[in-house]
Amino acid sequence: MLDLYHALNKILAFTQNMDKQKFIDDEKTQSSVLYQIVIMGKAVNRLSEQFKNQHPQIPFNEIRGMRNRIVHEYKEVDCDIVWQAIKKDIPALINFISSAIAH
Repeated sequence: MLDLYHALNKILAFTQNMDKQKFIDDEKTQSSVLYQIVIMGKAVNRLSEQFKNQHPQIPFNEIRGMRNRIVHEYKEVDCDIVWQAIKKDIPALINFISSAIAH
């Protein structure tokens, strides 16, 4: 769970003070973010089914799916979708995971 939490925070740190166009133009940041998403997917795979069942608000399948897309269909990664995830989904995930870690 901590690997997932750290990866989420790294993504926000990498993209801090960026707008979408700067992200699209910055291949280093894209690469760093995509690598952290891969880590997130692997971290989700290591979580117990019991933990996943106890935290249905965390979209484990979607995280795993995004990782699989990056790994297996890397030429078709849509930066707009990744950017939306960074701005919308990742802050919410950090809140969910912070709550899960606290319990």
